[in-house]
Amino acid sequence: MNEVFPEGRVAVGCNYWASHAGMMMWRRWDAKRVARDLDALAGNGLSVLRIFPLWPDFQPLTAQCGGGGQFRAWAQNDGPLQNPECVDLEMVRRFRSFCDMAEARGLRLVVGILTGWMSGRMFVPPALERRELLTDPAARMWEVRFVRRFVRETRDRPAIVAWDVGNECNCMGRATREEAWAWLHEITAAIRVEDPSRPVVGGMHSLGSDARAAWNLRDQGELLDMLTTHPYPLWTPHMNHEPFDTLRNGVHAAAQSLLYAGVSGKPCFPEEAGDMGRNVCSEARAAGSVRAALFTSWACGVSTFLWWCAFDFGHLDFPPYSWTALECELGLFDKEFRAKPVLAEMRGFATFLKGLPFAELPPRRVDAVCLVSENEDAEAASLAAFALARQAGFDLSFAGAEGELPESDFYILPSGEGYDAYSVAAWRRVLDKVAGGAALLVTKGGKMALADFRAATGNEIDYSEQDTPSETEFELAAHPGRCLAVRSSSTVRIAPRESRVLGATADGDAMATVSDYGKGRIIFVNAPIERDAFLNADAFAGENPNPLYLVYREAAKIAGVRRVVEKGDCPCIGLTEHPAGDGRTIVVAVNHEPREVECPVLIKGALVRVWRGMVADSRIVLSPNDAAVFEVS
Repeated sequence: MNEVFPEGRVAVGCNYWASHAGMMMWRRWDAKRVARDLDALAGNGLSVLRIFPLWPDFQPLTAQCGGGGQFRAWAQNDGPLQNPECVDLEMVRRFRSFCDMAEARGLRLVVGILTGWMSGRMFVPPALERRELLTDPAARMWEVRFVRRFVRETRDRPAIVAWDVGNECNCMGRATREEAWAWLHEITAAIRVEDPSRPVVGGMHSLGSDARAAWNLRDQGELLDMLTTHPYPLWTPHMNHEPFDTLRNGVHAAAQSLLYAGVSGKPCFPEEAGDMGRNVCSEARAAGSVRAALFTSWACGVSTFLWWCAFDFGHLDFPPYSWTALECELGLFDKEFRAKPVLAEMRGFATFLKGLPFAELPPRRVDAVCLVSENEDAEAASLAAFALARQAGFDLSFAGAEGELPESDFYILPSGEGYDAYSVAAWRRVLDKVAGGAALLVTKGGKMALADFRAATGNEIDYSEQDTPSETEFELAAHPGRCLAVRSSSTVRIAPRESRVLGATADGDAMATVSDYGKGRIIFVNAPIERDAFLNADAFAGENPNPLYLVYREAAKIAGVRRVVEKGDCPCIGLTEHPAGDGRTIVVAVNHEPREVECPVLIKGALVRVWRGMVADSRIVLSPNDAAVFEVS
């Protein structure tokens, strides 16, 4: 199952709570106001909503106790159970009515079934409030009962296209990796027992590739049909270090979704994206950022993009809205029902896609595979690798380093930091690929250790100073006068032996080398350039960013990467190529800066047609945070 939405175009939509009531919409049900909401959303080109049956409203489970607080019986709103699952059938009727209203407007629904956590507040049936929701047997019993009955009662509504386990259920309690697996297996199995026809998506956020992470990407891929990301720059470590509408934030949704998909082996899409309101950035910068993110996600094959949320809720006086200002102004519409500029961008993007003569953008050309460490937190290094490749002018995919390696002519091992960032077995699998003719770029973190280091890289470790931070400036021989500044958590000096030096400090210390290994070559960089780029704020924005991407540009050249469109030294422009199979290539170029940019290009073929942007044989002119889409044959 590769797509939730089978028509082949990226779907744009949002998460929905009613404009008049927010999370209290089911108990304060107002069909006329909900209909008005849905008319406004559908009328602005949105096609998908993520919707939530708030758990305590739909399963109002209470406990009756005797003397000394001794439990006596389960109850429903302190009365008899209406059914064995304690499901409120009036709430179900309201939900079914909502589904019918959505279907009438052409809106498809992703249903977050178990919504016990939402926007910084827990929403739990009273009887379960003091229990560990992920591990307590009684809690799990009632969760499974609720999930099964809810799916059974609503599975006949055609507007529903996917079941979401629930909203960020990994925030509902503590769990070990084994406990998290068991809980997720239980809930996904309960859904599939009642409805095997629809995909089950995760609804989680902040998953990890590290095998020690409780909510591990490989486990998620084992149990789910699709994964999700919630790529808010404000809440994601190492994001939002530059102006909001620049490259780091612009690629966040696509890069994190590709990272999750590459390690888990399952498709992934951004299920919640947003700017977190006017305390973070202006409406204009939010609009520019989402425009770049939409075109980047589409070009990267990410099928769906959902904004958080449909409406502002600053007029509501209950938690979380009375707790946290950041939760009050996240909508596509404000509390006066004014459409915000972000909504205009989403509507314009959907309209642009409908005007294209092809139903589906062909898959992008992938030039390299970035291998993600599964022995440490590798998200920063991995996302930075994606951004640096985009700056350098090529595209990469992700794969877990400890599994079977996909075939590629070019691999990247980015910024391993710990001694066991990559196991000996994983390292030797990569070396086998290199021996067979592939190229490999390795960038070294402070404590990263590699077996047979000299035989592989042609270098010798002269000395290392553990936990002694270093700041180094160096130049690549191919780019004289361009200073690359990099910081590391430790100090390491290498001595080239069988390698050729590609870059060095002013004092002659080798920083980048290349050596032959079997039929392939290994480019070694004695600095964690990816990790450094993401920890600091000088590599991904402005007219003269720290040119760390030049390492990737040089490595791609050594690896023999060839593109139909080669861009000049213009790091804010991302290019994806989409071979159509008949000699044609569709190209998507995205400007990740909030200023007009003219980028020199070399187009190896005939420019056939341009659907968006200003494109000539030798240059592309892109408006701020905008895209060009054109065809070459």
